[in-house]
Amino acid sequence: GALLGPAGVQAQEVVNVYEIPSHVSINVISNQLMHERLNQTLHHWDRHDAEQAQAARSAQVLPKAQVNGTGLAALTRGLAGEQAESARATYRQALAFHEAVIRKFSLPSGDLAVALASSVAGAWMAYNNQPFPDPFYLPLVHQMRQRLDRPGARLQTLSDRERTTLYESLAVAGMLLASSQITWQRNPRAPGAEALRDRMRTQGAEALTRLLQVAPDKVAIGPAGVRVQP
Repeated sequence: GALLGPAGVQAQEVVNVYEIPSHVSINVISNQLMHERLNQTLHHWDRHDAEQAQAARSAQVLPKAQVNGTGLAALTRGLAGEQAESARATYRQALAFHEAVIRKFSLPSGDLAVALASSVAGAWMAYNNQPFPDPFYLPLVHQMRQRLDRPGARLQTLSDRERTTLYESLAVAGMLLASSQITWQRNPRAPGAEALRDRMRTQGAEALTRLLQVAPDKVAIGPAGVRVQP
């Protein structure tokens, strides 16, 4: 099954990307993903397997983020009036979608590894124009948790505000990307469908590159999480 797919979620949970105002751009969210500490954490995938055992021995569990809208406010910064209001409504819906999805997997809200896995999954969906298979999601969360909790990840020093902003930004980005793929698959002949398909592939590629620091066509996801193909 595919929970992040047309049959796996309720219609009211998904953001209808055909109806998103033009100023609500995924680039606003992508820019939030360039958190320097996150980037320092998620590179060197070629050394990932060798690092897993050491990470498991000395992991430091990250505190949970408080989900209170701080990240949504950051995403709408720079927008004014009705533009800010419409963007805020879209981001609020995307965050609610994310929280509904993770509840179905019995995952905790506020966990940075969960939000990061959701963002990677949504980016993969958008880039490949495919639903994300259910069995791969929990292993992806586990893999992201290992990456974020490992020594040297430097996320332990995030302030409460930074942690919330990062969690909400990752969750919203992931669900907007996932919603793009779900919206297209539900109605691939709608006006604007071809443009949406092209846009989500570009946005998915950008997000995968920023999140994983590798070319998107090298990213494979399976029962053990992300694998970088040669």
